[in-house]
Amino acid sequence: MTEPVRNIYKICREQAGYTQERAAELLPCSVRALARYESGECGVPGDIAYRMVRLYNSQFLAVEHLRNESQLAASIIPAVDDCTLQTAAIRLVNRVLRFAEDHRDRQLMQIIEDGVISGDERPLMNEIMADITEIVRACTEVRIATKDE
Repeated sequence: MTEPVRNIYKICREQAGYTQERAAELLPCSVRALARYESGECGVPGDIAYRMVRLYNSQFLAVEHLRNESQLAASIIPAVDDCTLQTAAIRLVNRVLRFAEDHRDRQLMQIIEDGVISGDERPLMNEIMADITEIVRACTEVRIATKDE
């Protein structure tokens, strides 16, 4: 685990205004266990992570926990920024507009029309998928910002 991900539990607790003692009491877990989770000394069990997400009111924590704890989840869920709803919404609209302006929808339809992605089509398909991943990332940021408001 990298240091920022390891500390996401502590960061979210502090942002929610809880001391370790109060958070441990409400989760429930021991203060020592919470300190170990926050330091990255040991992984956070799913049920405790779920309680943290609810207690700290942080969907960002949910996404980061899933990405950190599961290689499969990390391969599907894009990394996101913890940003304001305004920033997230602007990013989403900009990415969708850019997708449309670049005619990615039409390009996608042309590629998949025959049900086969040829070797010649693969580079463009990869570009389109990268654009779609950015849209998914922006959608997730809007969802996170909306839940945290």
